[in-house]
Amino acid sequence: MKTSLFSLLLCVAVPVLAQQNCSVQSERPLQLLTAELTRSIKTLKKQNPPIYYLAYTYNQDEQAGIDVQEQGVAYRGVRQNRTLQVQARAGSPRMDNTRTLKKDRTYYTLRAGEMPAIEGDGKAFTTAVWRQTQLAAEEAQQDFNRVRADAQTAANRADDSPDFVFPPKETFCREEAPLSFDLDAIEQLLLKASTLTKNKPFVLDSDFAFSYVSGSQYFADSVGTQLKMPTRRARLMYSVEGKTADGAKLVRSQTYDVLGPEELPSEEKLLADVAQSIDELQALTRAPEADPVTVPAILKNRAMAVFVHEALGHRVEGHRQKEDSFGKTFTNKVGQQVVAPILTIVDDATLSSFNNIPLRGFYYYDDEGVKARPVTLVKDGILQGFLMSASPIKGFPTSNGHGRGETGKRPVARMGNTRVIASQTVPYADLEEQLLTEIKKQGKPYGYIIEDLSGGFTLTETNYPQTFKLTPTLVYRIYPDGKKEIVRGADMVGTPLVSFNEIIAAADDYAVFNGSCGAESGWVPVSGIAPSVLLRKLEIEKTGKADSKPPLLPPPSQEEK
Repeated sequence: MKTSLFSLLLCVAVPVLAQQNCSVQSERPLQLLTAELTRSIKTLKKQNPPIYYLAYTYNQDEQAGIDVQEQGVAYRGVRQNRTLQVQARAGSPRMDNTRTLKKDRTYYTLRAGEMPAIEGDGKAFTTAVWRQTQLAAEEAQQDFNRVRADAQTAANRADDSPDFVFPPKETFCREEAPLSFDLDAIEQLLLKASTLTKNKPFVLDSDFAFSYVSGSQYFADSVGTQLKMPTRRARLMYSVEGKTADGAKLVRSQTYDVLGPEELPSEEKLLADVAQSIDELQALTRAPEADPVTVPAILKNRAMAVFVHEALGHRVEGHRQKEDSFGKTFTNKVGQQVVAPILTIVDDATLSSFNNIPLRGFYYYDDEGVKARPVTLVKDGILQGFLMSASPIKGFPTSNGHGRGETGKRPVARMGNTRVIASQTVPYADLEEQLLTEIKKQGKPYGYIIEDLSGGFTLTETNYPQTFKLTPTLVYRIYPDGKKEIVRGADMVGTPLVSFNEIIAAADDYAVFNGSCGAESGWVPVSGIAPSVLLRKLEIEKTGKADSKPPLLPPPSQEEK
């Protein structure tokens, strides 16, 4: 039975209305940051070259972690974190210090450092802000001089858009209760789960971990924006690893993103999941290798979310479109069909959860002080636009709230919560039936079901083929009679424009991928929401292997006592 997923998703994807419950005027960090920013910019904008824009990001939070390895506690700690990041822009919005050099492709870092506590009259804090500002301004001026010199001899840019567009002035203040977990109980849970690896000689490495960060982020800039936003993330995860005699690395893992102890997996649930992962790992050690082949395949929901992130997401990040070294797969295709017509793709960082799972890509304002909003990238297969930071491009002169970066890295356009919506769907069982039909129709000996993807890479530079290579961690070969067998060593390869147009059907089994994405602006938390899809054909090639076989001696934790 077919259903409309637009109405379904409206029921389960939860946007958060950014209602303020505190006042920026009463926030001591914002008071001190704004006062020093106002004092600094007054002088710095008169320098040569001038600092024409200044922004502070101050993080004040608690970070905790527990790590259990080989059935023993390797780390446990709680620490208070106070860091300040300074964004200083030298020159003018038309050309400033952030421009990528033609002759030296350097991505600039930002001045960031530890801060003292705000106590008493705040002089220690203010002095630290002043020092960081001075250093950031000097570095920005030096970088701008390099950019200016580079521009004298560099070829004209294909897109000569300005380097910066001022964000609108915003005021926002929100507080939420700090996260609270019983670390003793969680440590015991992780230790108990880790014992399931005992007497499993094929498990060569295991890791069971829990971490959280809880606090506030403050943002102030020379436009007048003042923001206070809650920072709340917690994750329990595990991984078990092995290796075959021919050097193939095998991994099974699971993550649980939560915001409270009641959302953590029960002991029964966690132990069952770990046992299943161990069984899958053992099956992989005995599994046959996949052969290079092009066959019909199903990408399961979470794997599809990773596929969209890697193969399409990075190619629609706005700032890349004006880099002459970028492959520009989609740059000039706005208004054209780029993926299968049954798909719509939206990046919506305002969604805090999906099916009661917290989304790591959720935020109120991006790292340039611009409010988050839904951005339709693809509608019914047709490209609509790009993810935009404060670096404008032709046809897209403003930010749409996707300037992101980790502390110490300059924000650029990045993904948040990337949703794949299929206009027509079927139950997953019917999708498998369609796969079998497609295998027979094409006269193929079998097809594939990609259950899980660990990620991979996508080439976007002009000097390289515009391809992707993704690494599945759990793959099944399925035969025309419906029989399945687990296989190993299968990498997905292809090009985006071809692969996305091979999608011919989708299921109604939407699921969440939560992870972290690394790029030139560092690691940022991201999420993907997608259904399982059927591809008319998918190219598989063999996975690379290590040169060494499994160790002669088992890990100490596997020794018989």
